[in-house]
Amino acid sequence: MKTNIKDILAAKTKQALSSNILQADSIKKNIVIIDELRSLIPPLSTEEYIQLESNILTHGCQTPLQLWQTPKQNLGIAASSSDEIAYVLIDGHNRFKICTDHNLPFEIYQLSFNSIKDAKDYMINLQLGRRNLSPTQIAYFRGLRYNNEKADKTENLSKGQNVLSGKNKEDSDIDSPKGHFVPSGSSTAERLAEEYKVNPKTIKRDAEFAKGLEKLQPDLRNKILDGSIKIEKIAIQEIGKNYHSENLINDITEIENFSVSISKTKDTIPIKEKVDEISALLKKFSKTQKKSDLEELIKTANETLKILK
Repeated sequence: MKTNIKDILAAKTKQALSSNILQADSIKKNIVIIDELRSLIPPLSTEEYIQLESNILTHGCQTPLQLWQTPKQNLGIAASSSDEIAYVLIDGHNRFKICTDHNLPFEIYQLSFNSIKDAKDYMINLQLGRRNLSPTQIAYFRGLRYNNEKADKTENLSKGQNVLSGKNKEDSDIDSPKGHFVPSGSSTAERLAEEYKVNPKTIKRDAEFAKGLEKLQPDLRNKILDGSIKIEKIAIQEIGKNYHSENLINDITEIENFSVSISKTKDTIPIKEKVDEISALLKKFSKTQKKSDLEELIKTANETLKILK
Protein backbone atom coordinates (compact mmCIF):
# COMPACT_ATOMS: atom_id res chain seq x y z
CA MET A 1 0.00 0.00 0.00
CA LYS A 2 1.46 3.28 -1.08
CA THR A 3 2.10 5.78 1.66
CA ASN A 4 0.44 9.11 1.06
CA ILE A 5 2.79 11.73 2.57
CA LYS A 6 0.25 14.52 2.13
CA ASP A 7 -2.37 12.62 4.14
CA ILE A 8 0.14 11.92 6.93
CA LEU A 9 1.22 15.56 7.11
CA ALA A 10 -2.37 16.73 7.09
CA ALA A 11 -3.28 14.33 9.90
CA LYS A 12 -0.33 15.40 12.02
CA THR A 13 -1.06 19.08 11.41
CA LYS A 14 -4.68 18.55 12.44
CA GLN A 15 -3.52 16.69 15.54
CA ALA A 16 -1.08 19.49 16.49
CA LEU A 17 -3.72 22.17 15.96
CA SER A 18 -6.23 20.22 18.06
CA SER A 19 -3.63 19.86 20.82
CA ASN A 20 -2.85 23.58 20.77
CA ILE A 21 -6.53 24.48 20.87
CA LEU A 22 -7.13 22.16 23.82
CA GLN A 23 -4.10 23.60 25.62
CA ALA A 24 -5.27 27.17 24.96
CA ASP A 25 -8.76 26.33 26.22
CA SER A 26 -7.26 24.79 29.35
CA ILE A 27 -5.18 27.92 29.96
CA LYS A 28 -8.15 30.22 29.46
CA LYS A 29 -10.16 28.28 32.05
CA ASN A 30 -7.36 28.64 34.61
CA ILE A 31 -6.53 32.33 34.37
CA VAL A 32 -5.75 33.83 37.78
CA ILE A 33 -6.32 37.48 38.74
CA ILE A 34 -4.17 38.85 41.57
CA ASP A 35 -5.52 41.99 43.25
CA GLU A 36 -2.00 43.34 43.83
CA LEU A 37 -1.40 43.32 40.09
CA ARG A 38 -4.92 44.32 39.03
CA SER A 39 -4.54 47.51 41.12
CA LEU A 40 -1.79 48.60 38.69
CA ILE A 41 -4.28 48.84 35.83
CA PRO A 42 -5.66 52.39 35.41
CA PRO A 43 -9.44 52.28 35.90
CA LEU A 44 -11.63 53.05 32.91
CA SER A 45 -14.42 55.55 33.24
CA THR A 46 -17.94 54.25 32.65
CA GLU A 47 -17.95 55.83 29.20
CA GLU A 48 -14.57 54.30 28.29
CA TYR A 49 -15.66 50.84 29.44
CA ILE A 50 -18.90 51.02 27.44
CA GLN A 51 -16.93 52.10 24.35
CA LEU A 52 -14.43 49.23 24.77
CA GLU A 53 -17.26 46.75 25.23
CA SER A 54 -18.99 48.04 22.10
CA ASN A 55 -15.77 47.74 20.08
CA ILE A 56 -15.18 44.15 21.21
CA LEU A 57 -18.78 43.12 20.55
CA THR A 58 -18.54 44.60 17.06
CA HIS A 59 -15.01 43.62 16.00
CA GLY A 60 -13.97 40.95 18.49
CA CYS A 61 -11.08 41.06 20.97
CA GLN A 62 -8.21 41.95 18.66
CA THR A 63 -5.46 42.41 21.27
CA PRO A 64 -4.16 39.26 23.03
CA LEU A 65 -4.33 39.04 26.81
CA GLN A 66 -0.90 38.83 28.44
CA LEU A 67 -0.43 36.00 30.96
CA TRP A 68 2.41 35.12 33.32
CA GLN A 69 2.99 31.38 33.51
CA THR A 70 4.36 30.44 36.94
CA PRO A 71 4.01 27.59 39.49
CA LYS A 72 1.08 28.16 41.84
CA GLN A 73 3.33 27.52 44.84
CA ASN A 74 5.38 30.60 43.96
CA LEU A 75 2.26 32.70 44.50
CA GLY A 76 1.07 30.96 47.65
CA ILE A 77 -1.86 29.40 45.76
CA ALA A 78 -2.99 25.93 46.81
CA ALA A 79 -1.82 23.32 44.30
CA SER A 80 -2.19 19.56 43.94
CA SER A 81 1.45 19.23 42.85
CA SER A 82 4.64 21.30 42.92
CA ASP A 83 4.56 21.85 39.17
CA GLU A 84 0.92 22.89 38.86
CA ILE A 85 0.84 26.09 36.81
CA ALA A 86 -1.03 29.36 37.33
CA TYR A 87 -1.70 31.69 34.41
CA VAL A 88 -1.69 35.14 35.97
CA LEU A 89 -3.39 37.93 34.06
CA ILE A 90 -0.88 40.74 33.47
CA ASP A 91 -2.55 42.88 30.84
CA GLY A 92 -6.11 42.87 29.52
CA HIS A 93 -8.24 42.82 32.67
CA ASN A 94 -11.08 44.84 31.12
CA ARG A 95 -10.97 42.83 27.89
CA PHE A 96 -11.00 39.58 29.88
CA LYS A 97 -14.11 40.65 31.81
CA ILE A 98 -15.95 41.70 28.68
CA CYS A 99 -15.07 38.51 26.82
CA THR A 100 -16.02 36.38 29.81
CA ASP A 101 -19.32 38.19 30.33
CA HIS A 102 -20.28 37.72 26.66
CA ASN A 103 -18.64 34.31 26.13
CA LEU A 104 -16.37 35.70 23.40
CA PRO A 105 -13.08 34.16 22.23
CA PHE A 106 -9.74 35.86 22.84
CA GLU A 107 -6.09 35.19 22.13
CA ILE A 108 -3.35 34.90 24.75
CA TYR A 109 0.32 35.79 24.92
CA GLN A 110 2.48 34.16 27.59
CA LEU A 111 5.22 35.97 29.52
CA SER A 112 7.93 34.83 31.92
CA PHE A 113 9.09 36.63 35.09
CA ASN A 114 11.34 35.62 37.97
CA SER A 115 9.11 37.15 40.64
CA ILE A 116 5.92 39.10 41.23
CA LYS A 117 8.08 42.22 41.61
CA ASP A 118 9.41 41.72 38.08
CA ALA A 119 5.82 41.36 36.89
CA LYS A 120 4.89 44.62 38.62
CA ASP A 121 7.87 46.43 37.09
CA TYR A 122 6.80 45.22 33.65
CA MET A 123 3.21 46.36 34.20
CA ILE A 124 4.28 49.81 35.41
CA ASN A 125 6.55 50.33 32.39
CA LEU A 126 3.80 49.04 30.10
CA GLN A 127 1.35 51.60 31.46
CA LEU A 128 3.87 54.45 31.24
CA GLY A 129 4.41 53.59 27.58
CA ARG A 130 0.76 54.20 26.76
CA ARG A 131 -0.50 57.54 25.46
CA ASN A 132 -3.93 57.71 27.05
CA LEU A 133 -2.83 58.29 30.66
CA SER A 134 -3.92 61.43 32.48
CA PRO A 135 -1.29 63.61 34.24
CA THR A 136 -2.49 62.15 37.57
CA GLN A 137 -2.02 58.59 36.34
CA ILE A 138 1.41 59.40 34.88
CA ALA A 139 2.53 60.86 38.23
CA TYR A 140 1.24 57.75 40.02
CA PHE A 141 3.09 55.30 37.78
CA ARG A 142 6.31 57.33 37.79
CA GLY A 143 6.11 57.35 41.58
CA LEU A 144 5.46 53.60 41.70
CA ARG A 145 8.44 52.96 39.47
CA TYR A 146 10.69 55.14 41.65
CA ASN A 147 9.52 53.45 44.84
CA ASN A 148 9.98 49.95 43.37
CA GLU A 149 13.46 50.68 42.05
CA LYS A 150 14.53 52.33 45.32
CA ALA A 151 13.27 49.29 47.21
CA ASP A 152 15.19 47.04 44.83
CA LYS A 153 18.42 48.99 45.42
CA THR A 154 17.92 48.81 49.18
CA GLU A 155 17.41 45.04 48.94
CA ASN A 156 20.57 44.65 46.88
CA LEU A 157 22.58 46.68 49.41
CA SER A 158 21.22 44.62 52.30
CA LYS A 159 22.49 41.50 50.49
CA GLY A 160 26.00 42.94 50.36
CA GLN A 161 26.13 44.58 46.95
CA ASN A 162 29.23 46.82 46.74
CA VAL A 163 28.67 50.47 45.96
CA LEU A 164 31.25 53.21 45.56
CA SER A 165 29.63 56.52 46.35
CA GLY A 166 30.72 59.98 47.23
CA LYS A 167 27.14 61.03 47.80
CA ASN A 168 24.91 60.83 50.81
CA LYS A 169 22.58 57.88 51.43
CA GLU A 170 19.62 59.58 49.73
CA ASP A 171 21.50 59.85 46.44
CA SER A 172 23.42 56.58 46.50
CA ASP A 173 20.85 54.39 44.73
CA ILE A 174 22.95 52.97 41.94
CA ASP A 175 21.16 51.93 38.81
CA SER A 176 23.13 48.78 38.09
CA PRO A 177 22.16 45.19 37.37
CA LYS A 178 21.72 42.97 40.42
CA GLY A 179 24.97 41.66 41.86
CA HIS A 180 27.25 43.96 39.86
CA PHE A 181 29.92 46.23 41.28
CA VAL A 182 29.33 49.62 39.70
CA PRO A 183 30.57 53.06 40.81
CA SER A 184 27.98 55.59 41.85
CA GLY A 185 26.36 57.55 39.08
CA SER A 186 23.01 59.24 38.85
CA SER A 187 20.46 58.66 41.56
CA THR A 188 17.24 56.88 40.71
CA ALA A 189 15.40 60.22 40.81
CA GLU A 190 17.91 61.81 38.43
CA ARG A 191 17.82 58.89 36.01
CA LEU A 192 14.03 58.76 35.88
CA ALA A 193 13.85 62.55 35.62
CA GLU A 194 16.11 62.39 32.57
CA GLU A 195 14.01 59.60 31.06
CA TYR A 196 10.70 61.41 31.53
CA LYS A 197 12.08 64.94 30.95
CA VAL A 198 11.11 66.33 34.35
CA ASN A 199 12.89 67.63 37.45
CA PRO A 200 14.24 65.04 39.95
CA LYS A 201 12.14 66.76 42.63
CA THR A 202 9.07 66.01 40.52
CA ILE A 203 9.95 62.31 40.59
CA LYS A 204 10.29 62.38 44.37
CA ARG A 205 6.96 64.20 44.72
CA ASP A 206 5.44 61.55 42.46
CA ALA A 207 6.87 58.92 44.82
CA GLU A 208 5.10 60.51 47.81
CA PHE A 209 1.92 60.77 45.73
CA ALA A 210 2.11 57.05 44.89
CA LYS A 211 2.73 56.17 48.54
CA GLY A 212 -0.27 58.23 49.55
CA LEU A 213 -2.54 56.58 46.99
CA GLU A 214 -1.44 53.14 48.17
CA LYS A 215 -2.76 54.06 51.64
CA LEU A 216 -6.28 54.54 50.27
CA GLN A 217 -8.95 51.92 49.73
CA PRO A 218 -8.77 50.71 46.08
CA ASP A 219 -12.16 52.15 45.15
CA LEU A 220 -11.21 55.60 46.47
CA ARG A 221 -7.79 55.41 44.82
CA ASN A 222 -9.34 54.48 41.47
CA LYS A 223 -11.81 57.37 41.63
CA ILE A 224 -8.94 59.79 42.19
CA LEU A 225 -6.96 58.24 39.34
CA ASP A 226 -9.84 58.30 36.86
CA GLY A 227 -10.67 61.89 37.80
CA SER A 228 -14.15 61.29 39.19
CA ILE A 229 -12.91 62.62 42.55
CA LYS A 230 -10.93 65.87 42.52
CA ILE A 231 -8.48 66.51 45.33
CA GLU A 232 -5.25 68.46 45.70
CA LYS A 233 -2.21 66.34 44.89
CA ILE A 234 -0.36 67.78 47.88
CA ALA A 235 -3.00 66.30 50.21
CA ILE A 236 -2.20 62.81 48.93
CA GLN A 237 1.53 63.52 49.21
CA GLU A 238 1.06 64.47 52.87
CA ILE A 239 -0.60 61.11 53.45
CA GLY A 240 2.33 59.39 51.75
CA LYS A 241 4.79 61.13 54.07
CA ASN A 242 2.91 61.22 57.35
CA TYR A 243 0.09 58.63 57.49
CA HIS A 244 1.38 55.58 59.38
CA SER A 245 -1.77 53.68 60.31
CA GLU A 246 -2.28 50.18 58.92
CA ASN A 247 -5.93 51.04 58.22
CA LEU A 248 -6.58 52.18 54.66
CA ILE A 249 -8.39 55.49 54.23
CA ASN A 250 -11.81 54.96 52.65
CA ASP A 251 -13.36 58.42 52.53
CA ILE A 252 -12.32 61.72 50.96
CA THR A 253 -13.28 63.52 54.17
CA GLU A 254 -10.57 61.56 55.99
CA ILE A 255 -8.03 62.81 53.46
CA GLU A 256 -9.10 66.42 53.92
CA ASN A 257 -9.15 66.16 57.73
CA PHE A 258 -5.72 64.55 57.78
CA SER A 259 -4.32 67.27 55.52
CA VAL A 260 -5.70 69.98 57.82
CA SER A 261 -4.26 68.29 60.93
CA ILE A 262 -0.83 68.05 59.30
CA SER A 263 -0.96 71.73 58.36
CA LYS A 264 -1.79 72.67 61.97
CA THR A 265 1.07 70.52 63.23
CA LYS A 266 3.49 72.24 60.88
CA ASP A 267 2.28 75.64 62.04
CA THR A 268 3.31 74.81 65.62
CA ILE A 269 6.99 74.34 64.74
CA PRO A 270 9.02 76.64 67.05
CA ILE A 271 10.08 79.76 65.21
CA LYS A 272 13.61 79.40 66.62
CA GLU A 273 14.13 76.23 64.55
CA LYS A 274 13.25 78.12 61.39
CA VAL A 275 15.52 81.02 62.32
CA ASP A 276 18.40 78.58 62.87
CA GLU A 277 17.64 76.94 59.52
CA ILE A 278 17.63 80.30 57.74
CA SER A 279 20.91 81.23 59.39
CA ALA A 280 22.55 77.99 58.26
CA LEU A 281 21.24 78.39 54.70
CA LEU A 282 22.45 82.00 54.58
CA LYS A 283 25.96 80.92 55.58
CA LYS A 284 25.86 78.19 52.95
CA PHE A 285 24.77 80.60 50.22
CA SER A 286 27.44 83.15 51.17
CA LYS A 287 30.04 80.46 50.45
CA THR A 288 28.60 78.79 47.35
CA GLN A 289 26.57 81.63 45.77
CA LYS A 290 24.59 78.94 43.96
CA LYS A 291 21.12 79.67 42.66
CA SER A 292 19.77 76.42 44.15
CA ASP A 293 21.01 77.39 47.63
CA LEU A 294 19.42 80.84 47.31
CA GLU A 295 16.14 79.26 46.22
CA GLU A 296 16.22 76.98 49.27
CA LEU A 297 16.88 80.00 51.50
CA ILE A 298 13.93 81.90 49.98
CA LYS A 299 11.68 78.85 50.30
CA THR A 300 12.53 78.48 54.01
CA ALA A 301 11.99 82.20 54.58
CA ASN A 302 8.55 81.97 52.96
CA GLU A 303 7.68 78.99 55.15
CA THR A 304 8.66 81.03 58.18
CA LEU A 305 6.43 83.89 57.04
CA LYS A 306 3.47 81.51 56.90
CA ILE A 307 4.11 80.43 60.51
CA LEU A 308 4.19 84.07 61.63
CA LYS A 309 0.84 84.90 60.01
